[in-house]
Amino acid sequence: MDFEKICESRFSVRAFKSDPVEEEKVEKLLKFVRLAPTAKNGQPYEIYVANTSAALEKVKKASPNTFGAPLVFVLCRDENKKWANRYSGENQILQDMGIIATTLLYGAVNLGLGAIYVCNVDPDVLKKELGLPANLVVSSIVPVGYIAESCEPSKMHGSRREIKEFIHSVE
Repeated sequence: MDFEKICESRFSVRAFKSDPVEEEKVEKLLKFVRLAPTAKNGQPYEIYVANTSAALEKVKKASPNTFGAPLVFVLCRDENKKWANRYSGENQILQDMGIIATTLLYGAVNLGLGAIYVCNVDPDVLKKELGLPANLVVSSIVPVGYIAESCEPSKMHGSRREIKEFIHSVE
């Protein structure tokens, strides 16, 4: 599938089939993440893969928003690998985490899967459930799987600003 089609067809999936995601597809998604850009190539992420019923139950304790997905990626940022912008002093790690999540979202569509970005997660509960070390902070989860037949994009999905509304020329 070409990138334009991927962008046009991607939506936040809120109903998944129970069919497991093949290991080859899980590995391919992780390969996509490995190739994703991060600031200074710092790769400040750790990803936990939940694809067993026991693991998925741990994730559900921290967020009810897994939508029946048979696979959930738990995206964690490594606070030991963050860096600050030398001009603004701002920590840039959240931008890197956004790139990683977006890569998973588009990668899922490329592989015939659906996904949803979920930041409505209790990071402390998930940190405890997964036994994460002190330097890792849960940023978000990305449930992934085959899209249920009944699933449709939300009514807000098609609501997009016109390009002329957000583009500004530099003079």
